[in-house]
Amino acid sequence: MKDIATTLKRELKMNSMIIMFLFLIMSQNSFGSISIGLSGATSTSNYSLETQKSSIISGNISLAIASFLRIGLTHRRSFVEKSGLRKEATDTSTLYYEFEDNTDIVTNSIDLTAILYHGRVSPFVFGGVARRDYFTEVRYPGSTTKFRETLKAVPNYGLGIAIHLNRHFRLKITQTYTPGVRVDLVDGQEVKEDVNDTYTQIGVNYAL
Repeated sequence: MKDIATTLKRELKMNSMIIMFLFLIMSQNSFGSISIGLSGATSTSNYSLETQKSSIISGNISLAIASFLRIGLTHRRSFVEKSGLRKEATDTSTLYYEFEDNTDIVTNSIDLTAILYHGRVSPFVFGGVARRDYFTEVRYPGSTTKFRETLKAVPNYGLGIAIHLNRHFRLKITQTYTPGVRVDLVDGQEVKEDVNDTYTQIGVNYAL
């Protein structure tokens, strides 16, 4: 946990420096309007012997560098907590194990957004680079396993629409694609496989 806290502290410091840099650019750029967005979601589901709780928080800040271009920074965290009983059946008996499986996924990205049309409803596309950190902790009676994986400088891209509610507020719907990693068990060995993760977001942005 200490390593996770140190890593998150380092990322927050880096994000603060980038945000300060964006504000500095804004003061020198006639197009420099800033937009700030926040969104979040949470859910609890129960299936069989397990309970899953998940939550997502996301925040972004972007700066207009031209009438149709924006550069932005996005920070997103996904939490998934699973707990309950795992069942192991044999020919003669069935055993149940208590377990906890906690996963924290942190994504930081820098993107360039191109606005395709200025209007009440404005479509846009974006692309950039992202860093993803995975923190996983699995607990069984008498044992705890921790796993960490980092994907550095992976492509981050997507599309969306912005609906202008008034002068300052916009409703944004985005679809984001980012490379991820899946681990499968093949012949008793863990094998990593590159996959595409998707993220659909609906949130409100405030333009200064």
